Amino acid sequence: MNKWYKLDNAAKIFPPVSNKRRTNIFRLSFDMVEEVDPLILRKALSEVIVRFPMFKVKLKKGIFWYYLEPNKADVPLHIESPFICKIIENYDDNNGYLFRVSFFHKRISLETFHSLTDGAGALEFLKSIVYRYLELKEITITNNLDVLTKDVEISNEENQDDFVNHHNPKLADSKVDNDVRALQFNGQLYDENWLGLIVGTTTVDQIKVLAKKYDCTITELFSAIIFYSAFKSRHLLETKDKPFTIFVPVNLRRFFDSKTLRNFSLYIKTSLKLNESIDFEEIVKIVKRDFKDGIKKEKLQAKIANNVKLERNPLLRIVPIFIKEPVLKLGYYLVGDSVNTLSFSNIGQVKLPDAMAPYIDKVVFANGASYSSPLNLGVISYNNKITIAFCSKMIDRSFQKEFFRLLTEQNVDISIENNELEV
Repeated sequence: MNKWYKLDNAAKIFPPVSNKRRTNIFRLSFDMVEEVDPLILRKALSEVIVRFPMFKVKLKKGIFWYYLEPNKADVPLHIESPFICKIIENYDDNNGYLFRVSFFHKRISLETFHSLTDGAGALEFLKSIVYRYLELKEITITNNLDVLTKDVEISNEENQDDFVNHHNPKLADSKVDNDVRALQFNGQLYDENWLGLIVGTTTVDQIKVLAKKYDCTITELFSAIIFYSAFKSRHLLETKDKPFTIFVPVNLRRFFDSKTLRNFSLYIKTSLKLNESIDFEEIVKIVKRDFKDGIKKEKLQAKIANNVKLERNPLLRIVPIFIKEPVLKLGYYLVGDSVNTLSFSNIGQVKLPDAMAPYIDKVVFANGASYSSPLNLGVISYNNKITIAFCSKMIDRSFQKEFFRLLTEQNVDISIENNELEV
């Protein structure tokens, strides 16, 4: 392993802009069928981390940029805190690691700081932990083609910054990033950095039937329902003539030849003005149009080129980090927070060996939230169960209720669970 790693292109922004109010941490959870044995889980974690050198690191502050260096400390296992996605404060409470593995009754969770990886990379790590955990419980798992186990050779490709590898400076296009300011939520927020989590669980089959009804993908369907919920929950938003804008991460591994476990995703967006009523079918058409335009490979290539071009700006490279940080914070507010209303990430289907299915109930992806982005949505599916998880800093739950109400009105059976405080 190298003595140190540069942060990947997408990761560089997160250390300067993260704090208790904006942690930039997301969570993946496996809900097991039986109670978790912490001794076995601890052993599985200590073995699996060796297979993932890109995760066995700690964050350091250099003269010009933050960077990653090997972490020789043991990986701690935590009892799950009720405060999900909280910051790994000063990295002292976690032996310097940028992820936090925890357990609670039947749940195994992985919370990850976005400077380390994206949802796809974190999922590969958690899959390997759960796989080894079941193996240590003397469960035989055969025909494994879907998990990076100790028997799978570590590839240099896993540690590469594929933004740099797949960028073409000739494809940069300033027109790609012409974002406009978006509506912001203004509902009352929880105190003490509490994050509310509401999870709806249904079957993939039922959601596919509904998506087919409207001739759209599942991600397009849920995006349209988000717009519908915004119409019904207008009291939670600014009274300004700005669009409600959804940012949707796209896993670039789908479009480029990549095996990286680092960040390799970009946002596309869909926007809608809420000042005029519109029927649901029309909303779906707008979402489909925006998605079709956003996921054109040439547009994604242009975004990659723009991002790498900015990172390699000679002036930016020689400016010390203590000067860069306030500039990056301002830039994040202007081109990050202010142009986005809600982030919605659909990780897709989790692929695991069939032998693991009897021991796993479902998988949940919590997309995090912050005071500047107080409501986000994460979706993931496994073994015909799809979970729809709202993370919220807002006390008012009207938005979530409208979202799930539309699904139930369309004859989708949903079970709801939450960690909400009584307010």
